[in-house]
Amino acid sequence: DRKLFWEKKHNTLRKKWKEESVQQRQSQPINLASLAEATWEVIRKEDWVMVNGDFGGWARKLWDFNKAGQFLGNSGGAGLGYGMPASVGAALANRGSGKLCIDLQADGDFLFCPQALWTAVHHQIPLLVIMNNNRSYFNSENHALSVARDRKRPVENSWIGTTIEKPFVDFSGLARSMGVYSEGPIEDLANFKPALKRAIKSIKDNNQPALIDVITAKTGR
Repeated sequence: DRKLFWEKKHNTLRKKWKEESVQQRQSQPINLASLAEATWEVIRKEDWVMVNGDFGGWARKLWDFNKAGQFLGNSGGAGLGYGMPASVGAALANRGSGKLCIDLQADGDFLFCPQALWTAVHHQIPLLVIMNNNRSYFNSENHALSVARDRKRPVENSWIGTTIEKPFVDFSGLARSMGVYSEGPIEDLANFKPALKRAIKSIKDNNQPALIDVITAKTGR
């Protein structure tokens, strides 16, 4: 009876989350729910490991985690700069296993250790990086907004020192400069899955990392 109760609750939630992701497919910029769903549709038949990030929780809501070792976990301390080094380390540990290591990489976090990509190329460490590029240190921007409201300060100033613009970072170009196969920035979800398939093929053919830069909405869980 307990199993049936939780199974029903689980299936109801999964159905709700799926419906939410479908409703967001046409949103611009790309919503994290629909991006997680589109990624899953491509990688679901791969032997995959999510080594960093989860698209604001949506990957864990929509992907089918059915065996041990499919999720490395998070940093524990939420330290900026964790994502790339952790992903390269996990991909190194899995090198030769046939597993597709996937880094759902936040843009601001990436900027603390972009040179980790060069290390992955130099040592032939296959890794798929999908850049969650909302052009902001969004956690800090959200926090600044909350503080401004609480302290009756101008909320329109919450972006100062937190957005990544003027100029935007060319993550795809940066990756290519270090020898990484890359595509983007992708702003239309329809273009994402073909690019993702090409990136996975490049990883398998060349035993090297690949990066897909996706422009995403400033949304959380």
